Amino acid sequence: MKQLIFTLSFILLLIQSSLADNDYHYFVDLTKVNNDKVTVKLVPPDFAENEAVFMFPSMVPGTYEVYDFGRFISNFKVLGKDGQTIAVEKIDVNSYKLSPANQIKEISYEVEDTWDTNINEKFVFEPGGTNIEEGKNFGINTHGFFGYFKNKIESNFILEFTKPHNFYPSTSIANIVCGESKDVVSITNYHNLVDAPIMYCKPDTTLIKIGNSTILFSVYSSNGLITSKFIARTLKELLLSQAEYLGGTLPIEKYAFLFYFGDKPSLSGSSGALEHSYSSFYFLPEADSNLLAQEIRDVSAHEFFHIVTPLSIHSKEIGEFDFNNPKMSQHLWLYEGLTEYAAHHMQVKTGLIEFDSFFEIMIEKMKNARSYNDTVPFTVMSKYVLDKYKPQYSNVYEKGALIGMCLDVMLRYYSNGKYGTQELMVDLSKKYGKDKSFNDEDLFNDIEKLTYKEVRYFLNNSVAGSKPLPFREVFNMVGMNYFDKKTEEKITLGGIAVGFNPKTNHLIVVNTDKLDAFGKKLKFKEGDEILTFNNRKLGVDNIKDVLGDYLDKAKAGDKLVIEVIRKDKKGNEKTKVLKAKVKPVTVTETDVLEVNEKATEQQIAARKEWLGIN
Repeated sequence: MKQLIFTLSFILLLIQSSLADNDYHYFVDLTKVNNDKVTVKLVPPDFAENEAVFMFPSMVPGTYEVYDFGRFISNFKVLGKDGQTIAVEKIDVNSYKLSPANQIKEISYEVEDTWDTNINEKFVFEPGGTNIEEGKNFGINTHGFFGYFKNKIESNFILEFTKPHNFYPSTSIANIVCGESKDVVSITNYHNLVDAPIMYCKPDTTLIKIGNSTILFSVYSSNGLITSKFIARTLKELLLSQAEYLGGTLPIEKYAFLFYFGDKPSLSGSSGALEHSYSSFYFLPEADSNLLAQEIRDVSAHEFFHIVTPLSIHSKEIGEFDFNNPKMSQHLWLYEGLTEYAAHHMQVKTGLIEFDSFFEIMIEKMKNARSYNDTVPFTVMSKYVLDKYKPQYSNVYEKGALIGMCLDVMLRYYSNGKYGTQELMVDLSKKYGKDKSFNDEDLFNDIEKLTYKEVRYFLNNSVAGSKPLPFREVFNMVGMNYFDKKTEEKITLGGIAVGFNPKTNHLIVVNTDKLDAFGKKLKFKEGDEILTFNNRKLGVDNIKDVLGDYLDKAKAGDKLVIEVIRKDKKGNEKTKVLKAKVKPVTVTETDVLEVNEKATEQQIAARKEWLGIN
């Protein structure tokens, strides 16, 4: 061990002694936390200029929200060489004008984390924020800790961390030297720094190989309920399927999944993840692992697919991102929408989920999309998503995904099944790539050259234009009938909305506002915990089998018996039996899909290649 420590220390010394004067030299001591803050010190690059502006980002890629990370910086100090006084003028919440810049010896400031703050003007979405939990966990989204000088964004960044005993950094950054008490990270330019979060904690990590790609899973779970081995098991099949979906291999050498599972509500009221080129950072509620498995798969599939967009396919607004005066691209349908679609489409096409589940997801997105303004062209909404159309942003995961679905179906139809969005992404990646950005106004032209004039017509009308998405026409291409509204007699569960009680493993009636005639006959009440359904125990693990069998096989006149636990007015629990004869009710549904039994060979071929089924 002593030899190892000596060797690492010697390497650190060599690295530090060979650094160019144009580099940023940052120092962070994670062993010294005061009032939930840590101090960051910077030995800056050399300046020839007399005046310089030091900045913290107002926004970073992937968030689509101006957060002003300078809000979380305090006690900003600048020391001059040989006692020189440095004038400091705070220009705005994120920026400081310093002079004489060529006499700066050191800058220091304190960083307050965004996960636990009294600064409540605008809470930061946790996967894009910072966490300082002394002795437990440090979630270092680098844009929240480290600033940059205006016009010096391309310099190297050298970060030295003093860390608590037995702590380990998890990150996608390749150039990192770990010692017993200190680590040194080196990375080229600020864009790459912001693109690489670091999580410090006592290690719970698992490495797997997917082809030639090395995948790191790093987990911090507040009470140890979730482990990296569980995450690796949960996601391995998914990653194998994603490799298959992307043509057989993953287009990265290394990728890091950084997971934080917390036992407290988030300040933002949300959970989820933020994507990066070679990693993704997750903030999720700590719960029973079996309950989280599918959510983890869905979120991870989305974030991982960002290795295609915007890593390999992006406009200049993304490739040359301005951290303090951000400009938005017109093509959020591509970055977020198509990525969201691919995350679900990949799972059905490779057999991870059934096609019924896939259609349920797409239909839910159709319903959700109706709550947004469909008259605003999607490209216009995207361009002005930070201000005028900010309330419309979440539609990128609804209508944006549906745009991807329509595009995929059309491509399969016109190519007789041979070409879809999978192949289009490969071709666009070849045309552009990580280091080449496209012009926003050129994208549709380039897609038309690779595909068909009908596709360009669709993009012009329903993405750059205000025409609704042509669901009936699109689904007809794959031999399916679409009805925006349909009324029929159906067997129902009574119109109840159900949730889950993790303590008892029971389904619980959470809402009876839409109780139908059959539900009223059964006399459901909110708070009922369902024990048995037609003499079969009912829990989250068999809900599909039990309720699915009933909905598929029940006939009018059959007896339905449901045993529930119900609290009386004093809060005492009693078992109650609900009984009724099954009676179909008239139901009007929106967004109904049915297979067209008279589909043509071209439609069937397109459907088979689209979903992998006939």
